Amino acid sequence: MDSNLVRQSLKLGLSVLITCAMAHHFQRVIFLWYPLLAVIFVVDEEDENTLQAARGRILGTVAGGLVAFIVHTILTGWMGILVSLLISIPLLRRLGWTSGLSTAAVITILFLGIPDYARLNWDYVFNRSVDTVIGIVVALVMSRLLWPKNRLARLTELDALQKKLLQQRLNVHQQALKQGEPAERVNAGPLTHTLLEMERLVSTSSNLPSSTQRAMTQQRWRQRMLLWHALHTRLFLMERLMERYYRQHDQPSPQLSRQFDRTPPLHWERLQLTELNDHLPALRIALEGQITELRWLMRSQARLEQAITP
Repeated sequence: MDSNLVRQSLKLGLSVLITCAMAHHFQRVIFLWYPLLAVIFVVDEEDENTLQAARGRILGTVAGGLVAFIVHTILTGWMGILVSLLISIPLLRRLGWTSGLSTAAVITILFLGIPDYARLNWDYVFNRSVDTVIGIVVALVMSRLLWPKNRLARLTELDALQKKLLQQRLNVHQQALKQGEPAERVNAGPLTHTLLEMERLVSTSSNLPSSTQRAMTQQRWRQRMLLWHALHTRLFLMERLMERYYRQHDQPSPQLSRQFDRTPPLHWERLQLTELNDHLPALRIALEGQITELRWLMRSQARLEQAITP
């Protein structure tokens, strides 16, 4: 079971429970789905729980509600929603409140649920904005108290998981080639899921505090992600070629098996498969190219990690 998923589920469940208890006790929240949607968005998205991000989310939400009110005095329906979002998104980006984009958009869209647009007055906008802010505050406090997220630690954990999955796949091919049996088909799901999560964490780093951005730059996460993307491409191309190899070659291949062993130091020499010189020449050339580039990428990855290791 994924421990990160369990922590997120517990955090979300407790945040929803506390929000519902507050709404029931104080009898202040009329439409409960406003704070509950805010809780869901904040708990799901909050990576770096800082005061700057919390302030941006709260102010962005209020600003989005005000823009929606002003626009809805002129336009109604989906056209009013579209114009509100076209104004809110650039405005919040310009003010540096991008963390409040999701909840601001929720408020804008939920205003469509009003049966009579004449009821969309300052009192309604203020109360619904306060309802949403309640959910935001509860989610921020729970995210701060229960397993606060650390982007750098999570990236390091995902990077180690990627290496483990890659090594497991190489070991599968190594054993299959030693025995002359076909390897099981690759399961691309875990590899791709992990890579996408790493990409999301790195691509959104511009919204983080300057200290976190400097740490990510020092650890060269963008260069490491470029290497991981290239490694994935070569790995899956090689998998396609290996499937063809197993169909057409059912004998043990010690020379090819050794190429999947990362224990000896990786060198820059190009692979030459002498075992297949007289058999399957096109496949031999393609395998030599893909496996060579895969090994070069793994060597580059190892040298980059040596450079950033203190």
